[in-house]
Amino acid sequence: MIVTVKRSKNKKMRILSFLALGIMFFAYYNYMSEEYGQDPKQMIVEKKVDSLKLQKSILAKRLEKVIYKEIEASIDLIGQEYIKQVKVVKNKIVIITEADTNIDAITVRYGSIALVKKSKEDTKVAIDIKYIIDAKYKSDLHIRKSTEMKNDKK
Repeated sequence: MIVTVKRSKNKKMRILSFLALGIMFFAYYNYMSEEYGQDPKQMIVEKKVDSLKLQKSILAKRLEKVIYKEIEASIDLIGQEYIKQVKVVKNKIVIITEADTNIDAITVRYGSIALVKKSKEDTKVAIDIKYIIDAKYKSDLHIRKSTEMKNDKK
């Protein structure tokens, strides 16, 4: 059996395909030159803004962890069975407890920072978040820096 293959000599189709291919490469070249032709200073500024946003989000998460740990510690000091409600209002942590709750541990730990209001129904303790962050976050930051310095020396 003999098989023959006929070639079509359709030159118009070849020319059109090469022309389409050339247009595609030209369009891609223009697109990429615009992409990389941007001002490098503008790209650096955009990267700095992104890094600042990332640093702010990391800082917010760290501060949130510090505040939550402090709330847990104060609840443990009072006793969880006496706690009615815990709120964060503006820049204060408000702990509402039963009326006959012993809050001496809280007053010893926070001193004059903890504002206490007693009523017949309940006792409210307000602790300023600013002082917690000043005390805890800065000490945690100092500890991290010192451990990083020790690790760098090794």
